[in-house]
Amino acid sequence: MDLAIISELTETLSKELATQWLCTLRNRHATHIVVISESNPPRQQGLELTDFLAMGFKRQGTHDNTHVFSYAIESYQSKRDWLTPRFWANPENYNKYRW
Repeated sequence: MDLAIISELTETLSKELATQWLCTLRNRHATHIVVISESNPPRQQGLELTDFLAMGFKRQGTHDNTHVFSYAIESYQSKRDWLTPRFWANPENYNKYRW
């Protein structure tokens, strides 16, 4: 599945179940996820902004009491300059030092 759109999940499930459900969906089934969540509904058990951010979601917008979060595997981690093969080995130091 390429895209999953979720609403009323964080309002009806407990924090633990909602987190498990979203993480399973993210890790196994969908490369893109959009979650529409109400803030502070009377029955909400707890998913907050920091919980969504910890799972790799980004807040896309807010309207009244509704927040929209999205997850895309392509933008989950930004490219880092140090995380390239150029920095994994130091060929200029071969045969100069013994470890």
